[in-house]
Amino acid sequence: MAFEKLFETSNIGKCKLKNRIIMAPIGNINMADQNGRPLNKMIEYFIERAKGGTGLLITGLVPVSYGIDPTLLEETNTTYFPRIDGSSRTRLSGWRDLTAAVKPYGSKIFIQLSAGLGRVGSPEPALKGKILRSASWNRNFYIPQVPHLPLSDRKIKKIVKIMGQSAANAKIAGFDGVQIHGHEGYLMDQLTSAPWNRRRFGRYRNKFQFGIDVVREIKKRCGEDFPVMYRIDLTQALQESYGDDVFKERFRGKERTIEEGLQFCKALHKAGVDAFDVDKGCYDNWFWPHPPAYFDDAVYVREMAGRLKDFFRQEGIDAKVVAVGKLGKPEKAEEVLNNNWADLIMLGRPLLADPYWPAKVSENRVKEIIHCIGDQEGCIESFKKGGHPCCSVNPYTGFEDTKKLVRADIIKKVAIIGAGPAGCEVAITAHKRGHDVTLFEKSERIGGQLFTAGKMTIKHDIRRYLDNLQYRIDLLKKEGLKVEFNREIKTDDIKDRFDVVICCNGLKTVLPSIEGLETVRHIEAREFLNKDMNLPENIRNILVIGGGMIGCEIAYSLACEKDINVTVVGKNKELMPETVLANRAQMLWMMMGNGSPSGKKEHTLKRTVKVYNASKVIGFSNGKAHIKANRDRKDPYTPWKSLIPENVKNPFEKELDPDNTEDILIDTDLVIFAIGGQADDSLYYDLLKAKAAIEVYSVGDSTEPGRVWEAINGANEIARNI
Repeated sequence: MAFEKLFETSNIGKCKLKNRIIMAPIGNINMADQNGRPLNKMIEYFIERAKGGTGLLITGLVPVSYGIDPTLLEETNTTYFPRIDGSSRTRLSGWRDLTAAVKPYGSKIFIQLSAGLGRVGSPEPALKGKILRSASWNRNFYIPQVPHLPLSDRKIKKIVKIMGQSAANAKIAGFDGVQIHGHEGYLMDQLTSAPWNRRRFGRYRNKFQFGIDVVREIKKRCGEDFPVMYRIDLTQALQESYGDDVFKERFRGKERTIEEGLQFCKALHKAGVDAFDVDKGCYDNWFWPHPPAYFDDAVYVREMAGRLKDFFRQEGIDAKVVAVGKLGKPEKAEEVLNNNWADLIMLGRPLLADPYWPAKVSENRVKEIIHCIGDQEGCIESFKKGGHPCCSVNPYTGFEDTKKLVRADIIKKVAIIGAGPAGCEVAITAHKRGHDVTLFEKSERIGGQLFTAGKMTIKHDIRRYLDNLQYRIDLLKKEGLKVEFNREIKTDDIKDRFDVVICCNGLKTVLPSIEGLETVRHIEAREFLNKDMNLPENIRNILVIGGGMIGCEIAYSLACEKDINVTVVGKNKELMPETVLANRAQMLWMMMGNGSPSGKKEHTLKRTVKVYNASKVIGFSNGKAHIKANRDRKDPYTPWKSLIPENVKNPFEKELDPDNTEDILIDTDLVIFAIGGQADDSLYYDLLKAKAAIEVYSVGDSTEPGRVWEAINGANEIARNI
């Protein structure tokens, strides 16, 4: 298939681009030193995307409101954000190094400037006595009991001036333009939209004014020819996400409507904006601006970018429209451009998973693309917990400065046991380094736990990734990589035959002992999925034990596809406590019947999933499950909230009284255990004891059950160093 539109030249203002592919801004958290100067880590990260053929790169958010927004600084007065405000030549030297590094590859680069965080910033400064700020009196997103006081007009005008100075700094540092972050519920969005700006007096009671003032200030400082892109949510989509009752109660029935968003874009263009990067949503429904794996491709492009493009045509406005939102499938990206829904397309996570996406598409090597799996564990959850952007399926993302793939000095015979994601990563990397590699797999295919998860319809991103993984393995087999399926390996099978043995044989599951379990049909979740979710006859009521991600995904899939009653019982206070905010929120949104992978409300469930969190199944009898549920358990659905990391203390969070329980009986025809597993480490320790090889390692679930990110990154670490 030809992808002609994607590789046409385009422009944003006076800035000419070699193609229509833009890298989305993804926060470069902890990629700068404590003063905000970009480190080599950030520079190498962008160089890799420039080498891969991206036409325009955009940095992650660079806040400017230090001294005004307390959430930008930590207790040591340092920041984990990059900075370009002020007059520090030390900081500018880092930005100059970055812009100079990417331009030889034909890429242009914009800096994303942010007014600050406001109500979505960390509440920790308030817990240490600082006064937090927002557009009006607003609650903190993470700890609602923490208030944010209104900014004065004087402080807001100061932010406007700093935005202009920061843009001027960016221009002198070699940036080709600026993207203004007016989206997602950050401070600029708070000042320019109804859910958070309830000001009754002063200049900024006009919700368009702050955005207009910032654009004018940048143009004044940098010149009319210096390109400005504005990142905007055409609507926060709060009513659509939560339903009428919660929308009225929690958000006072206010949000930016699409019609208002269109008029705002018109006013911003008049002020000088050259292009608009447009989608929907905010922190309070983070699955819209950060679409998880469950969403279909291009889930809202026609509705958002397409709507703005139509409006601009009607109004005779020549600003460019940039489409964003699950466009990692090249055919879908080309379709968006061919349908004239947008002028350019934006890729975020697809370029983390595969920086060479543009080059592979332009050379019609689309089968080689390593696809994002939408788990968001590396790109988002990592820096929430103190890390920096990385990627579950690309172990080099965020480590371009330290991880190098080089030919091995000594060629070794390597045995890998298990062809899950960890085993395949070891095999691919070790083979590329020149080792003599044999991959053993007890089943007839690769994929391990990912293959099992991919049995669910909603896990289409995983199936796409596995197709590419199979393709890569098949190519390497032609080069000498040996793969043996249907081989369950024991110590004697490989002892003294290899220099290196790496166990990637996964986990094992053990069902709990529950009184009366033998009286009810039951099955473990992975076994159920591997049997294609086929149900015995006459099943009307299913109990899923386990409120983690797999348990909830299975529950939703059953309720959606099988039209039966499903109940989830989880021991934790919250469902999916270890799941990324966007993914967790979307799954809750779908489980409660408010939405679906298509993003359309008309495809909601015929029946919602009943949930007992902070509860435990204590027995079975007469076709019923006996549940001991905590009386103070919270409604797991409405409204959903962000779960803060365990190392951040919430002084307002009350512990549940474990003795305050009630007994509940529910009808149960089938029990599905989704309670996780244990490391299957017996082979590893047998190999060590037998001294089966000079080097013996264990990685992935066979060491400690975890996420794809830990499995693939751990596998890559071993393979690069054997």
